[in-house]
Amino acid sequence: MEKYMVAVGDKFGKLTVLGVVENTGTGRKWRCRCDCGNEVLAYQSALISGGKKSCGCLKSPDRTGQRFGLLTVLGRSEKRAPRGRRTVPLWECRCDCGAIVYKAMDTLTNPSRCSCQACANRLNAQNTRVYAGFYKGTQISRIKNTAPIGGNESGRRGVSKDKKSGKWKAYIKFRGENISLGFYTKLEDAIKARERAEEKYYQPLLEEAQNQ
Repeated sequence: MEKYMVAVGDKFGKLTVLGVVENTGTGRKWRCRCDCGNEVLAYQSALISGGKKSCGCLKSPDRTGQRFGLLTVLGRSEKRAPRGRRTVPLWECRCDCGAIVYKAMDTLTNPSRCSCQACANRLNAQNTRVYAGFYKGTQISRIKNTAPIGGNESGRRGVSKDKKSGKWKAYIKFRGENISLGFYTKLEDAIKARERAEEKYYQPLLEEAQNQ
């Protein structure tokens, strides 16, 4: 009969003995908790011989040097993260921006979480602008729209009546800058000035965005 050589609280590698489960013909079996939080059953002989040192997490492949998104794995760390009733090990990683972060493997394999928080926030902001129709800082849908703003008697966006001079004022806004295109006695001249400006500022950007 196998001797009683293990006690509750004993530590074998990453396993802490919680209690005996049964004594079968193949030996005494113990319930153990791994440092990662998982619980496993282990034979007494395997614990004593060193054949069983963890729930299996020690056999996980070394990810050092591997890249996941913007992160490069530097190595295993002593940090852990909760996952329900258990915990999982965290890997020390360096983001392309230089920030050091700690990630579990399930987050490293999630493309949306493979960066530091600052880079994630920046990427989310960029994606929001893309979804809103922005390209290189310009909202494409707005520059395509030539309809005048309400109350504009010219009938053309970017052309309006200057109250002080009584002339038609042409202008265009591009990348946050208001560009004056001059004052004209005839409305059609102001409209032509606006059209030339659209060809100069808007058309190259529209073509480039279309080819993306």
